[in-house]
Amino acid sequence: MDQKKLGCEEVLERLSDYLDEEARAELCEAIEQHLSRCHDCQIEVDTIKKTILLYQSDRVIEMPMAVTNRLGSALAAAYRQNPEASND
Repeated sequence: MDQKKLGCEEVLERLSDYLDEEARAELCEAIEQHLSRCHDCQIEVDTIKKTILLYQSDRVIEMPMAVTNRLGSALAAAYRQNPEASND
């Protein structure tokens, strides 16, 4: 099968199809070929993949107790300086 070479613009337009697991194999091959030779598009795809992973993650990140205590102290001090501001 003759593989069509895709340009940057077409790759970026078709990224949602590429990232969809049900995308056609031919499209995936063409995009992967383009990504192998285009650093800018590779960065774009990597960024999108990482963003998707972040949105899909249910991971809870616990704040260290020292940070929690400092934040609480800073908020309490700010409130004591201007208690009326908390009503905005």
